[in-house]
Amino acid sequence: MQANGLKRSGAARYRAGPTWIGPILGEVVGPAGDRRVRIGGAADPLLGKAALAALIPARAQGRRFVPSNARGEPLGWAAALKSDRKGRFELRVPIDLWDTPAEGVLVYLLYDYSSDAGKAAAPSDAVVQISKWGEPARQAIEREVREVLSAPVDKLRGALVEVDMQEAHRKPDEPPTELTFALASCQYPAGFLDRDVAEESYRRLLGWFELSAGAARPKPTCLVLLGDQIYADATAGLFDPTAKHDRFDLPYERLLRIPVLRQILRRAPSYTMLDDHEIEDNWEPGILDHEPDANLIDGRLAYFYYQRMAGPDQPAPVGDSKDPVWYTFAQAGFSFFVADTRTERRARAAETIEQARIMSDGQFATLLQWLDRQPPDVPKFIASPACLLPRHRRAAQSYPGRASSLRSDAWDGFPSSFEGLLAHIAGKGIRNVIFLSGDEHISFVTTADITDKRTGNVTRIYSIHSSALYSPFPFANSVQESLYCDEAFDFGDFHCKVAMHDVVPGDGFALLKVWREGKQWRLGWLFDRAAAALAPNQIDLV
Repeated sequence: MQANGLKRSGAARYRAGPTWIGPILGEVVGPAGDRRVRIGGAADPLLGKAALAALIPARAQGRRFVPSNARGEPLGWAAALKSDRKGRFELRVPIDLWDTPAEGVLVYLLYDYSSDAGKAAAPSDAVVQISKWGEPARQAIEREVREVLSAPVDKLRGALVEVDMQEAHRKPDEPPTELTFALASCQYPAGFLDRDVAEESYRRLLGWFELSAGAARPKPTCLVLLGDQIYADATAGLFDPTAKHDRFDLPYERLLRIPVLRQILRRAPSYTMLDDHEIEDNWEPGILDHEPDANLIDGRLAYFYYQRMAGPDQPAPVGDSKDPVWYTFAQAGFSFFVADTRTERRARAAETIEQARIMSDGQFATLLQWLDRQPPDVPKFIASPACLLPRHRRAAQSYPGRASSLRSDAWDGFPSSFEGLLAHIAGKGIRNVIFLSGDEHISFVTTADITDKRTGNVTRIYSIHSSALYSPFPFANSVQESLYCDEAFDFGDFHCKVAMHDVVPGDGFALLKVWREGKQWRLGWLFDRAAAALAPNQIDLV
C-alpha cells in the first residue's frame, strides 16, 4: 500500500503529539495562486522521529475545536516530514487552509509506530488531504486526529497557527499605507529564582499580539529581534560550556520552549539577526586570526537551525560575503534590510582602523544597491544589532582621530563603514530611512540631519533603539551619559547634526508604527515597560 510516497506492508500505527519546539510561523511565500505558509518546529526527542504532520483547519466551538475548512476536507491534511537528526523541520502549507471560517490551523505531529516503519520509503513533502491517503494510513491518521480534537480548547490553543490573511493575500503592486511591528533584543536566560521576572517582557509582548480586530491599539504584524536572543556565554567564561550541544543547542531549546514566547511565535512571523552572545561576548576576529574560530562557525549554524528554521532563506553569496547571514524581507509593502554587523567584521587595530569594516564589501554593496532601489518617499528600514546613532562618547572623544573608535562595538567603531553609509544616503538624498537596532540595553529615538556641503541639501535619517527584554546586570547596560545625545560633527563633504529623543532605561521592547495621512508619512513609537504605562510619541517624516 502506498500513501504520499510511504510504502507499508502492515498496519499503520501512529501516535499524535504536539511539536516540542514550535509551531513557529514564518513568511508567506510563493506566487499568486500558490501562496504557502512556512512553519518550523521540532519533534519531541523522547518520542523518536516524527513521520507526519497533521494540519487541521479549525475553529473553537464551545470547549472543543472543530474542523472548519472552506475546501470541504472533513478532517484536515497531512504532510510527510523531512527533519534533521535533531527533529527540526520546516513545512510549506497552502495558504487556503486558513480561509474562513477557520480560526487557524492546528499542527500536530504523528510518530510512526508501525512494525515496518524502518522500511518506509523517503517521503514526499506534499500536503495531502487526509481522506485521500491510502488505507491503512488514512484510518490511522484519522483516528489520531479525532483523538487530538477531543482535547479541550485550552490544551490545543498552543498548537494553533494563526495567519494575518490580509497580509498573506497582499498584492505585490499594492502601495503600502501602514505598518505596526514590535522590536526587541537581548533576552538573558533565567536562573532558578528569576524566571517570572526574566519572562515578564515576553508576557507583556504577548498581550499586544493577542489583540482582536478593532482593538483601540494596533496589533503588531511581525516581530523583529535584533541579537542576543540567547547567551551562549551566560557566565562570561566562568562556567560557559565548551561542548557544542551544551553551548548552542540547549540555550535555544530552552528559549524556544518558553510557553509565553511560543504563544507569540505561532501568531506572527519573526525576523531575527544574531549578535555577539550567540557566539561569544563582543566577538570579532583578531588581527592574527587566519581562520574562523569554532564558536563563530557553530554559533552561526545554530542561528540558522533555530532562529531561521521557518525562514527567511539564506541569500546567495555576493563577492566576499561567502556565507551570508543578512537578508531582506517585506511586510505590508514596506522593505527591510536586516544587516549582519557581527560575523563579517574585519579585524581592527589602531594602525588599521581606517581599513576596518563592520561587514563585508559584498554585503555593504548589496545594502547600498538595496537603498537605491527603494521608492523615494516610502519609509524603508535598515535593521542591525549594532546601533548607528548616536555615537559613543568614548569612541568619538578624539574625533577626527580614529584610534578611539576601538572603544565602540557599534557602527561608530568602524568609521569607514559608518561614514560611507551616511555619505551614500545623504549624497543621493535618500529620504525616510529608518535604522533599527538593539544592543545597548536602553531605548531611544535619534534623528540626524546630514548636510551635503557641496549642494546644501539636507537629508534626515532616523535611528530607533530598543532596550533589552531582560538584562539583569546594570553594568552591562548603556546609560544616557555614555552617548552623544545631541552633537554635530563633520566627515568628508558632510555635516551631521544629531538630536536624541525619548531616552528610556529599563527592560522591555518597542512598538513602532509608520502610516500615511494624505501625503504625509508619520512615525510613531511606544517603549513598553513594566513599571509605568508610557505614552506613545510620534513625529512627521521629512
